[in-house]
Amino acid sequence: MTENQTPTKTYGAQYRRRFSLSLIASALVVITSQFVLPGCPVALAQSGSVSPTASIGGQQAKFVDVNGARTRYYDVGSGEPFLLVHGARPSGTSSANTWVLILSGLGTRFRVLAPDRLGHGMTENPKGEYTVTAEMEHLYNFIKAMKLDKFHIMGQSTGAYHAARVTLEHPEMVKTLVVVDSNTLSPPVGNIAERRAQIGLGTGAGAQRAPQRNVAEQFRFNIGQLSKNKEHVTEEFVAAAAYMASLPNGQKTDAMMRTDAAAKYEEIITKGAEEMRQWIKEGKLQTPTLLYWGKNDPSAIPAVGLALFDLIAEKNPRVRMLIVNNVGHFHYRERPEEFTRNVINFVTGW
Repeated sequence: MTENQTPTKTYGAQYRRRFSLSLIASALVVITSQFVLPGCPVALAQSGSVSPTASIGGQQAKFVDVNGARTRYYDVGSGEPFLLVHGARPSGTSSANTWVLILSGLGTRFRVLAPDRLGHGMTENPKGEYTVTAEMEHLYNFIKAMKLDKFHIMGQSTGAYHAARVTLEHPEMVKTLVVVDSNTLSPPVGNIAERRAQIGLGTGAGAQRAPQRNVAEQFRFNIGQLSKNKEHVTEEFVAAAAYMASLPNGQKTDAMMRTDAAAKYEEIITKGAEEMRQWIKEGKLQTPTLLYWGKNDPSAIPAVGLALFDLIAEKNPRVRMLIVNNVGHFHYRERPEEFTRNVINFVTGW
């Protein structure tokens, strides 16, 4: 072997090694793209089905700093402010996206503001404990950030707790209150854990043991089980929820709610609801109030709403109740045009 031949052979070996590594890298790219788990940020981003802000329904979510917490919200229409507070316990899947089907309709008469609650959707998690007290502080700071003096407010399910508490603590700020299908605020009726277990939600006796689901499948199942009409549970709605839950913020929330933090959250919200019911008994809720219920809600059954109506009606002559047939927990999604029309008629009637 001559001195001049050595570099040629060395170069050839280096080339072959680089070529082999290139093939391995290419194969890994192919394998990775084929085996990305459904519902993870990479898969959802690759599919193009979810925007970076998880905006859906033709709406565009915004972000604002609320006392140090980056907060996602919708701001639609003009007129008197109407604040919407979504339901559910802390989760990346629960967000203001639930309202998108009525934003444009309400926006013809009002400036509609719908934030993701603290520790929900794409709003940042609390700096300290996950409690409804922290959520209320965040909601008040959001109201300040939006410079709202007087407004209408609506809360659904758990969100009715927040809406009612704002109304009771600051009646001078709230023009009308709308409560939609809420076990949280109402006096206890029957066993909610068993009602939810019967439709496969929760862990009570008799719960349907569902097969292992990913985040998207579980969200679709949960919303569907609470609905009379499931057509509103669209792929866009589900994909956005799964995307938000898969982000670090959502993963942290999910992890926290699997600890003792969940029990503390329930303890505080239960005591807070009892306190508010006592205030209502004392006649402190004089704001025009609409209780809006789906007759076919399997969780917050109509009897729950009727118990709340009786409690409020003892001291508030301006309370009304509307029970609608053939809708479940999400009338505003199942029949959005009808819901919007009925809410506007009530709110503008005072």
